[in-house]
Amino acid sequence: MHGYRMPIACLVLAPAMATPAISHAQTGERASSLLDEIVVTARKREESVQEIPLTVQVFSSEQLEQRGITNLPELSKFTPGLTYNQGNARFSSDFSIRGMTQSSAPGDNRRDLVTVFIDGVPYIGNPAGVGTEDLARVEVIKGPQSALFGRATFGGAISMITTTPGDEFLGRVSATGGSYGDRRISGSVEGPLLEGLLAGRLVADYSDFDGFYANEFGGRLGQSRQRFYAGSLSFTPADQFSARVRYSVRRDKDGPAASVLIARSDEHNCGPFPGFQPRPLFGLPEGFTLEQARRAFCGALRTPDGPFAINNELPEQSLGILPFDEHKLLLDHDLLSGSADWEIQPGYTLTAIASTQKQRIRALQDFERAPEDRYQIYISNEQKQDTYELRLTSTANERLTWMVGLSRLEADFDTLDGFVNGTLFGPGAGGPAALTPGGSASETDSLFASVGYDVTERLNLSVEARRQKDTITSGIGTPAEFDIVTWATLPRVLLRYQLTDTVNLYGNFAEGNQPTQGYATFFLLTPEQQEVALEAGINPSAPEATTRNFEVGVKVESADGRWYLNTAAYYVQWQDRQGLRSQQVDLDGDGEITLLPAPQGEVFNAVPFSAGDSNTRGLELDGGFRVTEQITLGGSAAYASTRITKALNEPIVFRLFGEEDAAGRQYPLAPKFSAAAFGQYDSRLPAFELDWFTRLDFTYVGKRYDNIVNLAYVPGQFRTNLRAGVASGNWELVAFVNNLFNDDTLETSRYQSDSATDPFFFQLVASEAVLPLKRHAGLTATFRF
Repeated sequence: MHGYRMPIACLVLAPAMATPAISHAQTGERASSLLDEIVVTARKREESVQEIPLTVQVFSSEQLEQRGITNLPELSKFTPGLTYNQGNARFSSDFSIRGMTQSSAPGDNRRDLVTVFIDGVPYIGNPAGVGTEDLARVEVIKGPQSALFGRATFGGAISMITTTPGDEFLGRVSATGGSYGDRRISGSVEGPLLEGLLAGRLVADYSDFDGFYANEFGGRLGQSRQRFYAGSLSFTPADQFSARVRYSVRRDKDGPAASVLIARSDEHNCGPFPGFQPRPLFGLPEGFTLEQARRAFCGALRTPDGPFAINNELPEQSLGILPFDEHKLLLDHDLLSGSADWEIQPGYTLTAIASTQKQRIRALQDFERAPEDRYQIYISNEQKQDTYELRLTSTANERLTWMVGLSRLEADFDTLDGFVNGTLFGPGAGGPAALTPGGSASETDSLFASVGYDVTERLNLSVEARRQKDTITSGIGTPAEFDIVTWATLPRVLLRYQLTDTVNLYGNFAEGNQPTQGYATFFLLTPEQQEVALEAGINPSAPEATTRNFEVGVKVESADGRWYLNTAAYYVQWQDRQGLRSQQVDLDGDGEITLLPAPQGEVFNAVPFSAGDSNTRGLELDGGFRVTEQITLGGSAAYASTRITKALNEPIVFRLFGEEDAAGRQYPLAPKFSAAAFGQYDSRLPAFELDWFTRLDFTYVGKRYDNIVNLAYVPGQFRTNLRAGVASGNWELVAFVNNLFNDDTLETSRYQSDSATDPFFFQLVASEAVLPLKRHAGLTATFRF
């Protein structure tokens, strides 16, 4: 069995298999390619996807193109178990895997549960805008990946592998035009620069979208303009040595997001609830009662009929004070990475990876996502990150295999934000209340290793571990600056048994962690203020969070590669779950809130807290079947139930129910059920020398609660996408209709206070909804040379 690699159907490349790009081969030739072996690097070495004892879903560049996937949020629809939690801007969105999600500071993804890696380098900033323009494949790796990937892979990792330039001259130009002002042009070219020694590749992508919705106050909601450029060089001076350098640039501009405040106080349909937290009626509309304040919205959250009105006019007093005078988001991202592989002895490879990366986001937006002019908010953050990794890997063809490596990550996060007061404040309206700077830094040093041993010809045991030191510095630039150090040992044990040549059984156990988080603002308070803050749940730190994952699975394929079926069951224990919240505390007891960031005011932003424990039980299925040479069917499904076993310091639960522990509820934002399925028909018209195909994709995202009290929820979303195309020689033409039946289910919705009605204490319950993607049609033309 040593070094054995069975032929693997191309079906296993993804949760819903797609055939290769239709212009590359005729139908019969495409069918035979389904027997090609698929190799992944989810454990930092090349392995067959059917043999690796993990749940990995993989998309090739051709499959991404077949589905029309251009970014990671779109990918999540086709990957059950991977959830994209969209916010009112790209910097407030995040991903979760297997029902585990949490809030992070805007734009700071160092605490995310799922990290995106590009060629082994962790991506900084929010990955919602990461595109698929230059990819060879994407690997979605589920379950804790801390042993080998480290950094913020508590729930899993998304590994994106870009295309390596080759010695063959190749090019591609593609143009898309669609409804709602959808237009895109992209191209790539690669080839030898020095024959057999140096090859290069250039990629450019331009896209613009006018947005699905009109804003009654002018402009569109959801408008975007994206620009991406990448260049890479591949250097191969000898068979034993290769090196690669890649530089990418992203320059994006978004208009006001297509998100609105719903389930507001005038829509509350249940309660009053028995919560006993007192609150003044100050700032509420005339005649508003305390009984009304204890009500909420229960049931399905629906898309409003419209029209939609989001305040987008900056007060005159702020013109010229902020960096720009219109509501928008600017995102600049630069990534330079390099890697080298040196086979120091036959089968033994030394790999080095280094990167430097920076991102800057500047955004001005309406805070309450409503017509009322209460607040606008300006956010600016800059992030920098340098990473280094060195590892030595043994040959894969021996009974005993091993790998050892070390890595270092250095990251800085600087932010500047503040409210712009609206007309509610009369003479005090207009100018920014205060642009408050904040800074933090982190350093992570790790030593990692893995050992694999073929106990018998069919049984393999692998042990992986990482010893990691995290140093997190908060309050940079303030008198309260301090460090918190977290040491952790993160193991993973994997067992694989090859029952037959086409059946593999596996099991694994893994642990992950999130380092202790500090809150320097606490130490800027006076001793008397600290006492009040502690009683209100403002703590100087949140403890380390840990997770333990138990998983078993079966991977089966037919001997002829015509079908496959993979399944996995898992159980996750999540302890000391970290939360993040913004809170207002009446520090001086005068019954009013000073709307300035603490310590100057009484508003506490991005406060870490220990949110409790939870357990997740789940099941995942993934299969595909080539029915005939022309017909291919496939699909995948995921079930993940995250039950809260302890939930402390949750203000909304205490306020509505008077409960100090929210145990027994379902974790919000993550669906229990999700699924994707497809059917594709490929054929050929010999008389016209044309290949053609038609394809239907179905995606389902199940019911999701908008917050921990489990009262309001987004119902299940069912989408159908239709694609059909023809190809001849080097060109192809594809027509598409996304959301064919115009399903109007919200994309997502999460708890937000009704700050438009309650602008001082933010205690009235509401929900911030992301409007659905409407039916959208278009045409893509591609020419390859």
